[in-house]
Amino acid sequence: MEYDRFVFNDTVDAAPDSIDWRDMSAINPIRNQGGCYSCWAFAVLTTVEAINQIVTGDLASLSEQQLVDCFNKGCQASYMDDAYQYIIDNGGIDTEEDYPYNAIYSGYCDKFKQNTKVVSIDGYRMARRNNENALKLAVADQPVAAAVEGYGQHFQLYGNGIFTKYCGTKVDHAVAVIGYDSEGGKDYWIIRNSWGDGWGEFGYMKLERNIQSRSGKCGIASWPYYPIKYNNKKGNSLEGKAPVARQENQVKYDSVRPVGCENVK
Repeated sequence: MEYDRFVFNDTVDAAPDSIDWRDMSAINPIRNQGGCYSCWAFAVLTTVEAINQIVTGDLASLSEQQLVDCFNKGCQASYMDDAYQYIIDNGGIDTEEDYPYNAIYSGYCDKFKQNTKVVSIDGYRMARRNNENALKLAVADQPVAAAVEGYGQHFQLYGNGIFTKYCGTKVDHAVAVIGYDSEGGKDYWIIRNSWGDGWGEFGYMKLERNIQSRSGKCGIASWPYYPIKYNNKKGNSLEGKAPVARQENQVKYDSVRPVGCENVK
């Protein structure tokens, strides 16, 4: 893993005032993780699906179940960066249609489907941590996987509007940041959750943005990851560019703790 390619400063003039990747056909319909602690898989694949659409124009729906069965071997909390690394090491990932989600661990990895590599990535990076300006620049470029404190009652029972109620920063749940905007003079992030379209605003949350806490509301800026894709080929062809190498010691130290809050609503 490498850190973000952007040059950061106190201004974000390079980023648009607002962006919503749903408007650019880069986001699939909301899914529901059910009782499986697999939020990390949904957050990661949201960003992989998005970067694939940005690069190739094809919005594929990818297999969270493959990550549960073949990478994590169970419905348990996991590391988002390790999920990206699995996709890289495997040379790609299968589609949801071919390897459908069932919210349980099947007990084995379907090796044939694991070898059906429909979408690949060339690496992943972490945006500058604990910096909402850095997160804004990254999200302006593509959707980003992030961790939040999601077990609190206010978060779980969110209905609509900009979420400003109390939320800590002990992150335990993974989401995708798919945009940002402002409303009534208040800034917010557009969060894609994996608790079905009956939660929040049809599965999404407007999360207060630009607060005084360095880690952001609910810790949203604590652990921001995004995938890298250079071309539309399967596998890890970089067309002469150096791959984003994983630095073992740094990843072990810098990894977000396992996240996997189940759908508790």
